Amino acid sequence: MKKYAITALAVALCMSTSTVGYGAVFSDIGSSLKWAESYINSVYESGLMVGDFKNGKRVFRGNENMTYSEAAQLVYSAAVKSGFATDVTQMSINRYSPEMAGEGIDEWAKKAVAFCMEKGILNSYDLTKFKENGNDVKITREDMAAFFGRALALNYSVSTGTSLAFNDTWNISATAKPYVELLNKMGIVSGDNNNNFNPKANITRAEVSVIASKTYDLMKKKIVTNEESGYKQTSGVVVSVYESNGTWVLRLTTSNGVAGFVLTSATPVYNNASSNVGPSGLGLGDTVTVYHADASIAKVVITKDAVVNPGNVNNPQYTNSYKNKGELISAGEYKIGLKDKHGDRLYYTVAENANITLNGKKATLRQLSDRIEGDALIEVTVEMDSATQEAKVVEAVEEKYKSNTEGRITNINSRTISIKAGSKTYRYDLADSVSVKYNGSSSSVGKLRDYFDDLTGSRYIDVELTLNDDDEVKKIEAEASNYKEDDDKEYSGEIKELDKDEIKVGSKKYDISDDVRVDVTIGSDDIDEIKDLVEAFESDMKIRVDIKVEDSEVTRIEGYVYEIEGDLEFMTVSNDNYPRGEMGLEVSGWDQVKFDFDEDTRIDIDGTEYDDVNINSLKKLVNGDGVSNVTVKFDDDGIATSVKD
Repeated sequence: MKKYAITALAVALCMSTSTVGYGAVFSDIGSSLKWAESYINSVYESGLMVGDFKNGKRVFRGNENMTYSEAAQLVYSAAVKSGFATDVTQMSINRYSPEMAGEGIDEWAKKAVAFCMEKGILNSYDLTKFKENGNDVKITREDMAAFFGRALALNYSVSTGTSLAFNDTWNISATAKPYVELLNKMGIVSGDNNNNFNPKANITRAEVSVIASKTYDLMKKKIVTNEESGYKQTSGVVVSVYESNGTWVLRLTTSNGVAGFVLTSATPVYNNASSNVGPSGLGLGDTVTVYHADASIAKVVITKDAVVNPGNVNNPQYTNSYKNKGELISAGEYKIGLKDKHGDRLYYTVAENANITLNGKKATLRQLSDRIEGDALIEVTVEMDSATQEAKVVEAVEEKYKSNTEGRITNINSRTISIKAGSKTYRYDLADSVSVKYNGSSSSVGKLRDYFDDLTGSRYIDVELTLNDDDEVKKIEAEASNYKEDDDKEYSGEIKELDKDEIKVGSKKYDISDDVRVDVTIGSDDIDEIKDLVEAFESDMKIRVDIKVEDSEVTRIEGYVYEIEGDLEFMTVSNDNYPRGEMGLEVSGWDQVKFDFDEDTRIDIDGTEYDDVNINSLKKLVNGDGVSNVTVKFDDDGIATSVKD
């Protein structure tokens, strides 16, 4: 089946402009490859794919699948031959030689692989795909697109991948989607006759010739994202970087004042213009250059990666250490990212002499980074030094799924179930009759779908599937991430319903014990009585809690109010050098809520963002006429994370 449709006009143009019949050069270009002949001619003429010799004749091997090593060589050749990127140095090749040797990379491919590693086109996890039992592995269609897409991303803007409209877009990995989208927008890749991209299938050399030819032509145009092509460059020092739902808000101090930018998870961020570390690689104090045209961000280059100076920190008054725990989502040269139990993404600078372990053994941040895209879930505990704001201990525990029938549910309906095992997603059809167990009790597909739809924060459902002879799911054993088999069970989530007798968290209601213990943070105060918690809930406050159930009754409710709406009535500023202080919010049906704010709090009132430069003007406004209809969001310590009208 053709994966790439070619219009009659395109074929006619190729035939009319060609002066050499390269089809005659290759003895194996028959009728089955006529659709790709013009592209095969193109990559031969450019020296990108010149084929082999068999029985004295040159062959293209168009129907054979391409390997990962061949793909790296092709990307390297296209980028360097076109002048799109500079060649790799011997020093860089030497830097990656131990890693390439460890993965068995062939000698002929090492220069190309080192180039791709240096430019952020490949990472350490990608290298693990090249060989299996010493043999070359065939590359998948999505990885081929990702390799070329990352190469183009050196100079082209990448978005989130949400505009893809293939029938099987759901099956494209999250890491590949932005680059598949880039190639799709550029007209380099498309779907097959059924509008499927087939991301997990292998890709033939003929199909690759289409991608390589079109990408090479685009690279030769040398359209780069700099001032000459309409992009401006803004350089400065990072004073804040805030992430919410896959969007990063970056603020810099520049020679012209404060500048702000909005990045997505797909925005390329290069460390010294080489490795793409993504927005999570940005940190306070980094010196960066942002390439942008109005709101469109092409890329960010970290020209100086700052390391926290223990003698010059933001919070010198704190000297104790504290811990946080979550799922590993990123690891860079000096930084680590976690997703905590509330689903919030947190980023930490790691001390140079930090004690880093993986499964109890000494490890490096690079080793942790390699595991992120592997078949593993990694739980990390970081111990922070409050004086330096650096992680001094990083403990990682890896938990692997045993097969492609064990993993986390990513989607379920009456006909199919999709699960993620490590970095890969698998979809299965459901048999006509399916036996379901949820947390050890009999259930149904419909109920399991409801449980999945009600998941909040970082909660998930693990499953083990049993297949019949037709590879349909006949049995599902499911367990919620917060399920415990002992008599004492704990559940987490947002309060959906509440009165003095019952509480609903997620999809389930629980009776409340007469002796229930309540400890819920609300700004600078605490709620310790169930009647007060009910009053807060009835005042439209949004509350996240952990509840403990014993003998079918809730005996403990702990958590925090994470969002409130009201009117700002007073404000103090405790430090003129930093935007820190206290605010008071009048909430309908409740007493005034007092809360602290600091330099990490995003304050946006009437379209103006407030920081240390203009925070006192906001104080005058609040203490004068006040500010109505303000929404405040809090972390679990009751400190405001954002204040916005």
